[in-house]
Amino acid sequence: MDENMTPEMENTDGTDEENIVYLTDEDGNEFPFEFLDIITYKDSDYAVFFPVNDGEEEDGEEDGVVILKAISNDDGSADFVSTDDDDALDAVFEIFMENIRRSFQLDDEQD
Repeated sequence: MDENMTPEMENTDGTDEENIVYLTDEDGNEFPFEFLDIITYKDSDYAVFFPVNDGEEEDGEEDGVVILKAISNDDGSADFVSTDDDDALDAVFEIFMENIRRSFQLDDEQD
């Protein structure tokens, strides 16, 4: 998705555990994503999302995380935009994965 995306938060089951965000593209199409994390890299914030699908895959592609750069608006809201900076995307993904690994290690140590 190369379009600017505007998030609309919705909690589908009333719990804090599920963070479903509907990202709307410039054509007005809404797509559900699970919000996973915010990563700060080189003074910019990047949001990490995972697509929520209804079991149907488009074009035979596998789903993966989507990383969008957060652009703050004057009113305090944020827009999420794609970026062509592969180095930043790779670095943000690595930080995200390290956070996941660290989280699982802490969980294992507590058991």
